[in-house]
Amino acid sequence: MLGAEAIVSKGHLLGTVVAVKKRIEKKYRVKKLDDLLRRERTKSEARLLHRAKSTGVLCPVVLEVSEFEIVMSFVSGKRPKIIGKNVRDFGVLLAKLHSADIIHGDYTPANLLQSGSKLYVIDFGLGFVSQDVEDKAVDVFTMLRAIGNNEKMNNSFLDGYKSVAKDKAEKIFGRVKQVEKRVRYAN
Repeated sequence: MLGAEAIVSKGHLLGTVVAVKKRIEKKYRVKKLDDLLRRERTKSEARLLHRAKSTGVLCPVVLEVSEFEIVMSFVSGKRPKIIGKNVRDFGVLLAKLHSADIIHGDYTPANLLQSGSKLYVIDFGLGFVSQDVEDKAVDVFTMLRAIGNNEKMNNSFLDGYKSVAKDKAEKIFGRVKQVEKRVRYAN
């Protein structure tokens, strides 16, 4: 699978199927800068995956990291349906990430996998660590936008988030409204 930053493919490690994410070279960048960015983003993503697991969020297990490549456990699944319980769980997972100050950077159903009854968060390639309310609000806003204008689903997502974030949720939700206003006028 080809993304904007990387190619993800199946591979094998010690007879086990794995996912291999290789950051692709960007010819339009100066090579030295490109190498630095790809190297740092690869290491950062591996650290975020490990940190996310410590919050109880299911995600691939990092098995090996090289300069521009992460080898991780292969998660077989599909994109989750945007239905009540799933959407509430989307909120729970994001709040757990935020409790560890993990900003996903592209938190949408496209970066979640459903395997049976379990939800996995994938692709932390745009992620970073931040305590900033604005960064957390942008993550929340990104998912709300992906869910669409379905008030019931939006409320389900926000309820799931609030069930974990408790008193911090209102401050973040207030900032989401500010982000939404800026984005609305930017279009």
